[in-house]
Amino acid sequence: MKIEYAYNVENLITRSKDYIYINYRIMNNQDVLPYFIFLTTTVGVKVKKITTRKLWMLEDKFKRSLHDLIHSQLIGNNGTHIQTVIGLEEACDGCEKCSNIAKKCLEYGPLRFSTLQTMTYSKNYKKLHVTDKLFEVIAEYCISKSKNKEECFEELDKTILATISCDKLAIWINETRILPNEGTDPTRDHMHMPREVIDIILRKWKVKSLKLNMLHITNERLCSVEWHRYDYFTRVRLNDPYLKTKQSDLKFIHVEVSLSYSCYCVRDLGNRQLIVNQPRGFDNFIPNIRRLFPTDQISMNLSHWFAVPEINIAKRMSTILEVVTMEKPQNLSLDIMFFVNIGIVKKLNEETDRVELLSIASGYVLQKKRLHCFKKSSPFNGDHGPEVFLDNKWIGRRFQVENAENQFNFNLDVYIKEKELEEGFDKALLQIYPNSFVETFFIKTV
Repeated sequence: MKIEYAYNVENLITRSKDYIYINYRIMNNQDVLPYFIFLTTTVGVKVKKITTRKLWMLEDKFKRSLHDLIHSQLIGNNGTHIQTVIGLEEACDGCEKCSNIAKKCLEYGPLRFSTLQTMTYSKNYKKLHVTDKLFEVIAEYCISKSKNKEECFEELDKTILATISCDKLAIWINETRILPNEGTDPTRDHMHMPREVIDIILRKWKVKSLKLNMLHITNERLCSVEWHRYDYFTRVRLNDPYLKTKQSDLKFIHVEVSLSYSCYCVRDLGNRQLIVNQPRGFDNFIPNIRRLFPTDQISMNLSHWFAVPEINIAKRMSTILEVVTMEKPQNLSLDIMFFVNIGIVKKLNEETDRVELLSIASGYVLQKKRLHCFKKSSPFNGDHGPEVFLDNKWIGRRFQVENAENQFNFNLDVYIKEKELEEGFDKALLQIYPNSFVETFFIKTV
């Protein structure tokens, strides 16, 4: 079950806070309890998975009530059927009910420090979620319990227990965190993290693979800065110059990167040349991932609703290729899902005042298989009602770059909405420009 708060981004200040979307259906606060009772008693639904988003933005009374109703009506006192709970601690900042349910789940988080402290039991999780804020809190807790660096690291070893483990660790990284009493520094869109905290979690929890969630905003925006005043921990960021990042001796099966709710990172990777502001350093993103979380396999989903490129597909593809090959990677398989607007396939020739179709960027080889996927429309336009959550079918083609000598294989899967291909494009242009990029979307293949 998915429970999320969505609103029209143009009405950030005046937005109402007394409704919620449940499985993409809008629900006023007074209707939530009857609906939950209907599901669990009349219909007999046994809820196994609950994902919540942005509950922290609700009115406080409704937020607390919704949190308690999720526990009492959907999870139950014993949590007999629940297997996955994601995002609920954003509504309570870590409470006893949530920490008790964490023991029952196979997937849980993001963890608050209070919940982490209760994890003294032995359990293997399929997936745990943590945040960059948690890393700071752990670092500052260990500093507060020690008199020097050696004691601090002894405390860190006692704080992160090896009794639990997780197959996959999801790290939520806030792109717009700020320092106390300061506004946002335009050159620092996500703040430093204490590396030794990250490393000990990866080691002691026996993490096999990772997922990085780059998020434009969360409820943990304010940074903890006390740990900055000590030289105990190494400061790392994913958009620092990659040569500054020390290579880890760990190895992971796979690193998945979600940029679905990213603002700055997705811009630097896929839409960099269109942005007026200076790039924020995320062209260092992939090399830094391989230094912090060494792997031979990375997959990335760029956003399908925010900063979707609309101009010059050839330049966009060239930009991505430039970014992913800046380090001349070796022994790497990289897959990127790239969502674009139909307008990106053409340009207006100002001299002739005619529309021209653009070609495939050099360096790429078109692959035969035609791809497709379904994505929900933006859940951030709450005023539009439930129709914004209808699935859109996206049609994709794979473009490959391969360097056999370096054992580097890069698949760029470019997707355009099927509706835009069918209704928003003049197919007569295909006759004039037979070798264009967009023609590949109309070729009948397997």
